[in-house]
Amino acid sequence: RQAPLIKRERFRVLFLFVEHAAHVPQRGGDKALVVQLFQQGQGFPRGLHRRAVIALFRVENGEVAEDVRFQPVRRGAPADSKVSLKRQLLVSFGLQGAGAAAVLLATLLLGARLGPEVQGAFSRLKAEIEFVAAFAMLGLPQALFFYVKSGGMSARTALRWALVCTLLALPIAASYAGWRHAHEGVAAIVLLSVAVAAAVAHGQLRALLLVRERTAWFNVMTALPQVLVLLGVLVVIARGLTGMTDWLVLFAVAFAVAATMSWLRLHKATDEPTHTQIGWRALGHYGLAAWLTAALSTAAVLLGQRWVEANQGRAALGQCTMAMTWVQVPLTPIGYAAPLLLRRWMEQPGAQASRRVAVVVFALLAAAAFGVWIASSVWPDLGLGSAYTGATRALAVLLAGGAAEAASRVLTVQASASGLPWVAVRAEAARWAVLATGWLALPSPALLPVCAVWAVAAWAAAAVFVSHARSTP
Repeated sequence: RQAPLIKRERFRVLFLFVEHAAHVPQRGGDKALVVQLFQQGQGFPRGLHRRAVIALFRVENGEVAEDVRFQPVRRGAPADSKVSLKRQLLVSFGLQGAGAAAVLLATLLLGARLGPEVQGAFSRLKAEIEFVAAFAMLGLPQALFFYVKSGGMSARTALRWALVCTLLALPIAASYAGWRHAHEGVAAIVLLSVAVAAAVAHGQLRALLLVRERTAWFNVMTALPQVLVLLGVLVVIARGLTGMTDWLVLFAVAFAVAATMSWLRLHKATDEPTHTQIGWRALGHYGLAAWLTAALSTAAVLLGQRWVEANQGRAALGQCTMAMTWVQVPLTPIGYAAPLLLRRWMEQPGAQASRRVAVVVFALLAAAAFGVWIASSVWPDLGLGSAYTGATRALAVLLAGGAAEAASRVLTVQASASGLPWVAVRAEAARWAVLATGWLALPSPALLPVCAVWAVAAWAAAAVFVSHARSTP
């Protein structure tokens, strides 16, 4: 992209590598380093790089001139380069919001037409697939995005890593299915394995779409499985097919279609050359932190659902999952914005912006939680009938935890963009410490105390991010 500038002013180009964006030298910066590297004809040692940087400099009479320009290497879709972040976010909210609305509508239809037991079984199986997929992804979507975006890995190499991860997901999912659903038969085990593998492939490939393609492709491929699930739910309601294998076929088809379309798009794209090679150790270090964060956070949701079902039965599970589905409505836009914010904050420092956004989303959701609690006295069942009595107060308590969860998600993006993904792991450790304490202290709780423990755990995780933000400039 800098070719016209280089040709017009006769710049030489030297690729450097620094730890993160804060270490990028400024105009007229470290001339001595450029002189040394120019004379030696090399860049920084491979082991030091985290982000590729272009040094543009003139050579006069065989020596480096005073004017040295530095800037990060930006890899991504040229079509998005002139589109403001605000506009990209609005488009993401619109397209991916259709997907979130589809899941919410599917859940509401199942609850209203077939009752909380069927709706609870659907939501629980969905959470299981998401948990096992997050476990089997090994944190690679975030790691591949980070290194392809920073110029340390080619898209072809990233696709090979995605394929390997998808294949590894099959035995991982089969082991889980054999442990939890052996009584459902071989068909359920095979279908659960396929559904998880398809979800893993979709998660890996849509992350790469954000690097290589326009933002619209990422948005559409994110929302597509959710829309397909809604269409499948309509078929289930019409035909009365509510068995576990029916749900598994639906999820497998939805994720497989989206993954196939993503792969076809990425496979046709031309690859860009890289100037360094990322080894499996660097990929594993970043990916392990992302993997632990995703696995522990989704496992916390699954634990809460299991806890409710074991003590209160399937009807209470339906109330709990319905309330959690509503909590995801305000949290979903943050999930939409996270990849775009990660891309932006990798290119530009975003510490102050992340703190401002975290405060805003926290305040909004805390106010929503207070409002829902007030409304619970006149609207106790979310408008879904007596089977959901008490779900409104559960929603209010979960929204209080959702306020802290929203702030944590924003600060997680900033930590990942700064190359510090292990901060999120410490936050999840704090969350699980609270959950474990609640599990031991409340052997047979009702629905509302379980929701309260989950909310307190979310606040504990947010406290870790707040502590980290205060300790960094």
